Order: sequence, then C-alpha cells, then structure tokens
Amino acid sequence: MTIRTDFDTDRWVYIPEQFPWNGYETPEEWVNTVARLASEAFEYTAGEHTNLVRALNLLLRYPRIAEPVHRFVMMGAADKTFVMVQVTDTPTDPSFDDEALLGLPEPRATREPEVVEFEGGIGGGHRSVRYVADPALGGDIVVSVNWAWRADGRDVVVTFGSTNLVELDSLLPVLDEFAASISIEADDAA
Repeated sequence: MTIRTDFDTDRWVYIPEQFPWNGYETPEEWVNTVARLASEAFEYTAGEHTNLVRALNLLLRYPRIAEPVHRFVMMGAADKTFVMVQVTDTPTDPSFDDEALLGLPEPRATREPEVVEFEGGIGGGHRSVRYVADPALGGDIVVSVNWAWRADGRDVVVTFGSTNLVELDSLLPVLDEFAASISIEADDAA
C-alpha cells in the first residue's frame, strides 16, 4: 500500500528526505527554486523570501524521529507564515489504540480535547485538537492537531502544532482539506 496526497500544489510543497530528488540535485537547488516560485506567486518581500529560504533549510535538517515521516509545508498564508504538517504511514500496531493515534490521553491539556469524526480519501477517521501547556516553552500553550485513520492494515496520522493559537481558526479548514486529500492505493504487483 502507498499513501497518495492530492493537495493544492500552489500552496503545499513536499519536503524531500534526500537528494537528488525529483530532478533537484542538491538541497540548495530545491530551496532556491521553491523560494523563488513562492515569492513570485505570493508576492513575498525580500525579507519574507529570506525567511522562507531559512525555514526551508531548517525543515530539510529537522530530524525525522519516526519512519516513515512525510513532511509538507504550506505557503501563502495571509500573514506570510509557513506551516508544516507531518504524515506518518505505518502498519497497524495493535498495541496502539485509536486514542493514542490522536495524541490522547494528554495529561498536560489545559482543557478537554476536541475530538470529531473526520471523513477523507482514506474513509472515516477522527481529528483531535488539544491545547497543551508546554514546559519546554516556559508553560506557553501549544495547540496540537492529529487526524488519524486505521484502514487496510495501515495507521495513517497527520500532525500539526503551533504556538499561534489565533491562527488555528483560519488554518483548520485548509489543514482539514489537506488531511482529507490523503488516500491509500494498492501497490502494483510486479
């Protein structure tokens, strides 16, 4: 089985794991091309272009703790921020219950997590939104969102987190659209 994403390619960009990748020989070539195209499309200033180059370089170097982890960055937000989501796709692990895939229970939650049913290309799943006091950030509140499905022997989880609590209201519909675009395809038999 292979996961497939059918997302808005003008807004979302896949973060490669290694190079060469998809015609790009080096990370620098990929970063410069993505930053140039995004700057033209979303009319970034020189400073915003520089920030995007820095952010893309950091995302390429950000450790991938679990495997496989697929990362995507969204550009073109009204406030010119860059949003990253991660997608994991692993064989179903019976030792993990559905709540664990949603990041629950969350003992540091500052209020009751919001869990709703969620429909996407994989079928029926769930989305959890959690507000957590993060000791690593001096107790600042972090919003974390997981979309999770169990289908065809796969656990597929999309994760997003931010310290910008205000942006969640405007981002959640776009993030929902991205998560809903994921589907599972059977691998071609040789």
